[in-house]
Amino acid sequence: ERLNYDIKLCSTSIGPHKDDFEFCLNDDNLKFYGSQGQQRIAVLCLKLSEIEIFKKYKESTPILLLDDVFSELSDDKKNNLLKYISKDIQTIITTTELNNLDSKLVKKSKLFKIESGKLIKIKEVMNNG
Repeated sequence: ERLNYDIKLCSTSIGPHKDDFEFCLNDDNLKFYGSQGQQRIAVLCLKLSEIEIFKKYKESTPILLLDDVFSELSDDKKNNLLKYISKDIQTIITTTELNNLDSKLVKKSKLFKIESGKLIKIKEVMNNG
């Protein structure tokens, strides 16, 4: 019904990208009363729960893209997130730093950097065997 309108708009006018979510902690809206870290964790919880729903209904695991996910998170929360997603979820993470991350988890990763517009492999995945 909205196709012609969306073409004129050069955007889709309805869909999940137009939904607004409110995350609350102890009846307080995190948008107004939560720290940046609490807001980030709430969104991550939603994303991770979507993976479980996808796995249940599609019987496969999606690829997870986390862009600049580590900003605003404590070191403990960063490492807990890495432990959770390292189970069986192929994940692409963009970040500007790897400081204070669990070295065992980092060793299991393929690391790349972008330098002068080129993608450069830093290291291969370490074999744990």
